[in-house]
Amino acid sequence: MKKEKILIFGPSWVGDMMMAKSLFTNLKKRNGNCELHLAAPGWSIGLAKRFDEIDKIIETDFPHGKLNLLKRIKLSIELRKENYDECIFLINTLKSLFSITFSSIPIRTGFNGEFRKFFLNNWHHNSNLPTIDKFTTLSSNNYYQNPKTIIPKLKPNKLKAKKFLNKRKIPHDKLVVIAGGAEFGPAKMLPQEKYGYIAKELVNNGFNVILLGSNKDIKVNNKINLFANMRCHDITGQTKLDEVIDIIGICDYFLSNDSGLMHIAASLSIKQESFFGSSDPSNTPPLNKNSVINYLNIECSPCFERNCPLEHFKCMKLIDENKVLERILWSTKK
Repeated sequence: MKKEKILIFGPSWVGDMMMAKSLFTNLKKRNGNCELHLAAPGWSIGLAKRFDEIDKIIETDFPHGKLNLLKRIKLSIELRKENYDECIFLINTLKSLFSITFSSIPIRTGFNGEFRKFFLNNWHHNSNLPTIDKFTTLSSNNYYQNPKTIIPKLKPNKLKAKKFLNKRKIPHDKLVVIAGGAEFGPAKMLPQEKYGYIAKELVNNGFNVILLGSNKDIKVNNKINLFANMRCHDITGQTKLDEVIDIIGICDYFLSNDSGLMHIAASLSIKQESFFGSSDPSNTPPLNKNSVINYLNIECSPCFERNCPLEHFKCMKLIDENKVLERILWSTKK
């Protein structure tokens, strides 16, 4: 089969980037002689470098909510020099398509909506399938009609993780990692007092608890630590994404909301608990046989709102933290 050169515009969220790995793998299965380039935001570079399927990474810098039309058009002119056979969009905004306005890419693949049909000539219906399945369908063509979803897997560098923790005098035995934030909004977060209670009891049982997240999660994780009597090792905002991957990769248990780090942990096959309230676990579940999904499925969820519109937040407040704690203690005794 002739060599193909394919450009993929990667998603803007950590979890979606993990789900995109199934597409990357299928494109290589479709044509083992293809060259894959990934255009992606700077934060994702550490993750994208872990994907063996990607041959070149093009860093993009388009802040959320900003058109940046001139910058996008300039990028499209630069992309023209690459002579791509196809570009695939994993971003569902109309403005993202301006990045190929003058690129002369013959096949332009993506999901319909927002007048995107005027830019795309190989569009797919934006279905209600789980995200990973939707992304996978974009690899299909006349010669590769039934792509199969492939669960994404990552390998941690355990030596690097231990060096990172040793440098900060953080033990790495009996290690539990908590990522208490969620960039989408408070409605996705298990209350900090519940995380704090679990962390405090784990420390009382001889565990070492690490709090992880980005700069945006500093306040949230600090509250968790306060509820845990400041007995957690809080390194929130002090890690790069590739360091986070390695640290999660050596932990015994991982706790998080429906977030990008939840999908990182799933790809590492770590024992984990995830908490769903405003979002739908059937759409973005952690793809991990070692995962427990905490979802109460009450009458008002999933609402997909950033804040609880009914102001009672029952979907998260009614989750029993004692049962979560019991599972961790039981599981780690094995």
